[in-house]
Amino acid sequence: MAVVKGSKQIKMVVVPHKPMRNIMLMLGALFMAAFLTSAGIYYGYNLGTNENIDIRIERDQLSIEVVSLQAQLEISQQDLVNVEQAILVDRQALVEVQEMMVGLRETNAQLEEDVLFYRQIMSPENDETGLSIGQLDLSATEEENRIRYHIELKQLANNENLISGYANVNILGAQNGNEISFPLRSLAQDESQLDIRLQFRYFQNIEGELIIPENFIPEAVQILAVSQGDNAKTVQKNFAWLVERQ
Repeated sequence: MAVVKGSKQIKMVVVPHKPMRNIMLMLGALFMAAFLTSAGIYYGYNLGTNENIDIRIERDQLSIEVVSLQAQLEISQQDLVNVEQAILVDRQALVEVQEMMVGLRETNAQLEEDVLFYRQIMSPENDETGLSIGQLDLSATEEENRIRYHIELKQLANNENLISGYANVNILGAQNGNEISFPLRSLAQDESQLDIRLQFRYFQNIEGELIIPENFIPEAVQILAVSQGDNAKTVQKNFAWLVERQ
């Protein structure tokens, strides 16, 4: 073949024509893609299934714990009801005992008055004269921690002399497990003196209202009375804390 000088020569290569090979390569690529897709779906399914199993196990455990806590709560609530009922019964019993003791104390005070009266008649020479502590009355009010008090001081036998002196009143009890006493002036709203002034010929009453502090359990009232002058005398008497209910 003639060659033209100066023109570009193109080399030609002869390649055998294989149409099946291209089809096979295409099918292989499609198969690989399908395989990878299926593997991904399978892996995702297994992963989701395992996570669901873990969630169900955790849910079941939480359900068991909830049931257990509910049972404990019911037991605690029942225990609380039992304690409240026991406290109510104890309070009712205490009120009944206090009312009975108040009645006995009033009866005893009346008997003492009668005995003293007859002793003075039968034994004029009896030397029991001067300042005496009569009785203490405690009565409840509408407020649970507010108590009315009434203390009677009197002169025995000879009423011609004027008694002058003072009285100290202390409320004894327990607070937070410790024994403690409060002077009357720290609890009474209408009493500011530690030494309550006394001046009477026949009798003198000390009365008012006092406020019971929180967590304080009164047990007794201690009264100390002192007369001054020629017939000086000191008397002391303790009364149990008995509140008369309305």
